[in-house]
Amino acid sequence: MKTKDIAPCGLNCSLCLGYQREKNKCNGCNGPEETKPYHCVECRIRNCEEKHGKKDTLCSECKKYPCRWIKDLEKRYRTRYNVRIHENFKAIKDLGKREFIKREKVKWRCTGCNQYVCMHREKCLFCGTNNHMYIVKTKIGRASCRERV
Repeated sequence: MKTKDIAPCGLNCSLCLGYQREKNKCNGCNGPEETKPYHCVECRIRNCEEKHGKKDTLCSECKKYPCRWIKDLEKRYRTRYNVRIHENFKAIKDLGKREFIKREKVKWRCTGCNQYVCMHREKCLFCGTNNHMYIVKTKIGRASCRERV
């Protein structure tokens, strides 16, 4: 996990399924174009005209932040994957990218094998241990998180 793994939208690419999988591996939003899936190459947020060609610029640095695309992404990732983009941007601003990454390394470590868990999966891709950060949907429609305290 490195500072270049922070996508312009504030997501940590190293926690993405595309980044962690073995086959058709993606090297993150700031990685080479040829390794990205089509939807990442064509990403509206990464390719936003407000960035003036600087695709790795964080959206939180934009005068239009938070735009509709970031708000929609925030809602989707907060409710589905327990990832809070606005909190990521605040931590990056307050602490800097390096300290933010240090905290991410602790927060997203698998309790079974010490690899990073995938934000998109209920179980660790490496050992099958329950992902402590994953949001579990309950039968009555509520969500809870296994996050360790």
